[in-house]
Amino acid sequence: MNDLVLPQQFQARIRKTQRKLGFSPRSRRSVRIEEASGMRVSISSDLPHAADHCASIFEKNYLLWRDRDRYAAWGQYKRQHYTVAVGGGNTLKAQYQAMVDKLHSRVDWIHHVRFFFLEDSSGEGKWESPQDGLINSFLTPLVRKLIIHRGMRPLARTLELGDQADPHEILEELIRRVVNPMDMSEVRSALRRKNNREAMRLAKEEAARYELDIQHKLGGSMSFHHITSGIGKDGALGALTPYLPALSETDPGVIAIKRDKGAIRVALNRGVFTNAERVSLIVSGTHKLRALGRLEMEETANFEQTVMETPLRLLRATRDIGERVQVFADEQSLHFEETLFQFKEKGQTLQNKAETREGQEKQGTHILLMHGFMGLFSFASFLIRLPSAWTVSALHRGSYAKTLPEAEIFPYYARVLRKCILKLWNQGHPVPIAGHSIAGIIIDHLLLSVLDDYDAPIKPYAQLKEQDKKLVDAMRASGIISLATWAPSDAPHTAANIRNVLSHYFKKEELDYTGFDRVYREPGRELELVPEANISDADSLGRLGRFLDTPIAEPIVNSFNGVLRQLLNNKTVQQRMLNINSPYVLRLVGSRLLKTASFYGLFKEVNAALHNPVEYQRRHLKALDMMVEYDIPTLCIIHEDDFLVSARRHSEEHQHLVALRLEKEGVERERDLAVTTRMVTLRRSKDELPLDPLNPHLLVMSTSNEGVTMARQVTAAMTRFVNENLEKAIARRRIKALPSVRKWRAKYPLPKARRGKSQ
Repeated sequence: MNDLVLPQQFQARIRKTQRKLGFSPRSRRSVRIEEASGMRVSISSDLPHAADHCASIFEKNYLLWRDRDRYAAWGQYKRQHYTVAVGGGNTLKAQYQAMVDKLHSRVDWIHHVRFFFLEDSSGEGKWESPQDGLINSFLTPLVRKLIIHRGMRPLARTLELGDQADPHEILEELIRRVVNPMDMSEVRSALRRKNNREAMRLAKEEAARYELDIQHKLGGSMSFHHITSGIGKDGALGALTPYLPALSETDPGVIAIKRDKGAIRVALNRGVFTNAERVSLIVSGTHKLRALGRLEMEETANFEQTVMETPLRLLRATRDIGERVQVFADEQSLHFEETLFQFKEKGQTLQNKAETREGQEKQGTHILLMHGFMGLFSFASFLIRLPSAWTVSALHRGSYAKTLPEAEIFPYYARVLRKCILKLWNQGHPVPIAGHSIAGIIIDHLLLSVLDDYDAPIKPYAQLKEQDKKLVDAMRASGIISLATWAPSDAPHTAANIRNVLSHYFKKEELDYTGFDRVYREPGRELELVPEANISDADSLGRLGRFLDTPIAEPIVNSFNGVLRQLLNNKTVQQRMLNINSPYVLRLVGSRLLKTASFYGLFKEVNAALHNPVEYQRRHLKALDMMVEYDIPTLCIIHEDDFLVSARRHSEEHQHLVALRLEKEGVERERDLAVTTRMVTLRRSKDELPLDPLNPHLLVMSTSNEGVTMARQVTAAMTRFVNENLEKAIARRRIKALPSVRKWRAKYPLPKARRGKSQ
């Protein structure tokens, strides 16, 4: 349906809606979404919008210096001039364009701003120096803009040139005034003579000269007001590439670096970056996610080791340094690599795709994420923040299931997940699995897949088939993570919360999302729903199911996709929707979702989940018992105010699992269990319950500053849970030793009283 041509009445409706909301199709306002997580990450719909935002922050910092900060600055030069160090690369050209367009008359470039360079090079092919990039992409168009805006003669007089000065002379004088160049001409000459030793000596001399010049103007700290740079796919920062020995030098200075094929770079070092008052990183293009992820996440490895692996990490040396950094990323830079799982079913070859962020550890953990109704886009923050040693894959649902009857959809999803787990396990990877929301039904069917049929008794492990044993072994080693997972008994919970919201609005009653006082009767050997939380066997969505089975259903339902895409593809609409503090929510309205969203597929899943609720609830309870029978570690994470999924149900099911495990293992306390059975309940930071009922359920997304905190709590809990399980599996020789687990334990050692028991 991507190429759907909308009927004229739909197009007219879109235009009418835009006019009502005040949207202009031609407007091009910057999309600004910020995340307060030490350093700030701003995500825009495309590179021009990211550059626009970066330019606006540059102006803000310049104005603070001009009107306030310069009077307390060290030295006359920093009081008179706003000092800026710039890198090279095509990404910065977009920022230069935005600065010319937006700031040509808002910044006093001639008298106030002075440019320095993060690096320059000799002997590298296809190399455009930062100096050439600044002159060609910024100063030259800036002169044109200033001539148009101010007139050639007044501009010439400002630069103390004669009235007859031409644009070329004006440009040359502006360059002479505002640029503090590196001089690599003698180095280039030596390299052309193939005298590499002489070239390196000259490069070191130029590095020393540039260092002294900067220190004379900025002081020994070499602290610039502003540094602007792009980043490399491997996390390179300017000339600071992975495993560069000079990365260990933390005192500010200028260094000469040998490059491939005899090339030489002169570059500002690590200490200059960490001493800067502001650092702007503008990020665009594919395959930047891994580097961004390592910048964002907390690492268990030695910090200096992570800097060597990903130099970008040096900007996280302290929180003070991190708070001076702002990342401006376009939506494209958050795209992930795509992997393909292929398998056969009933003689037919089927493929299942996954969004994947490759891990640092080649034979290490490969976690599989299963999304809920919001789609795999909800896992953006997990793909960024989970440990860099892990490979992280968010599985697509695929379109094949839409062709299946309702009763077969979730069993099919479970078979796909099963095949993915077994493939990775057979390759030697630990495979933890995590499911959000409706993916809880997939996890249930995954467990049930080891039975001959859904009514069959639970077999002892020794009686399982070989492939079923491997599946259980894989789940035993790493565990199952339930992220606010849904079960059929949550439907009455949601209905109760809807009634509460209506009462709040119409009767001014207190807002409350906790649902029922109890979901199950008093804990015993069996879990039985209380009358209030009971579910009906009547198929309330029967009409929907019958409609979805008709030939016209898919084109009619998916016509809404086209309407939504045209409406949300408008940049101003995106701005209005995103003009709230919602860091990663752009992923939901970005181009990829608009191209791939299928209301028909969504309706099929909803109908499948609810088509036989009593039977599905019975299967869910059986799956819980199987976790105990097969000694599978479990972690449940949920928000106490989840509107769609009952936190109380999760708590009561957790108590049930713990009681069974304590009895099976013969211990008295939950913390003494050999098989981890854990629950984490997230709580809101404020006393007042928010009116947005969906945010607590979307705990896998950073949809607010509080959502950022939740996402970090979730990833920290997942990291601990998986590493604890892997540590036990390694001790029992079920899997090979993993350096990432050893490093994690070194950072988080066990209390002395528990070290013996952990073995």
